[in-house]
Amino acid sequence: LEAWDGPALLVFSDGKSIGASLDRNGLRPARFSIAKDGTVYMMSETGVVPDLDEADIVEKGRLGPGQMIHVDLSTGEFKDNIAIKSEIASGNPYGEWLKNQRKDIKRKDSPPDRIYPDETATFAQSTFGWGLEDIGMQIADMAGSGKETTYSMGDDAPISVLSERPHVLYNYFKQRFAQVT
Repeated sequence: LEAWDGPALLVFSDGKSIGASLDRNGLRPARFSIAKDGTVYMMSETGVVPDLDEADIVEKGRLGPGQMIHVDLSTGEFKDNIAIKSEIASGNPYGEWLKNQRKDIKRKDSPPDRIYPDETATFAQSTFGWGLEDIGMQIADMAGSGKETTYSMGDDAPISVLSERPHVLYNYFKQRFAQVT
C-alpha cells in the first residue's frame, strides 16, 4: 500500500488462523475484545456487537498504525502486535545479515548545469509517461522535500487501457482495489 491509498484495515485468514493488520497511517478504527470463553471480536467501533456482555470481556484493545493481531484457530492462541513482530524478528539473524551485507553509498554532488537539453528531457519525460502535471505536482515536490509525495486519498483516473492519455507499460498491470475496507 502507498501512503495515498487511504486508510485500510486488512483482515486475512488461511483457514487455520485469522488476523488483522492496520495500515501505517492508522486512520481506520480497529478495536478488538477478548471474551472469557476465548472468542475474539473485531470491530470498527465498540458497541457494534449488540449482545456482547461487558462482564464477559477479559481484554480490550485497538490496533494502532502498522499494528496487527493474530488468532490460531486450532489452539486458540491470541497474539498481539509485539508477540507477532518479536517472533518474526527472532526467526532470523537480521542484525548480522545487515552488518555483513550493508553497502554504504557515498553522496555525490549533483552537477550545477543541466545534463540534457530541453528537447531531450521533454522526449524522455513523455516516453516514460510524465506530463506537466506529474512534473509540477510530484517531481518538483519530491525534489524540494526529499520525500515521496502524498497528496490524494483516492484515484479517480480511468484504468490505463481506457484512458485517452498515453501510459507507461507498468500502469497497465496496476492492481485496483476498494479504497474503503
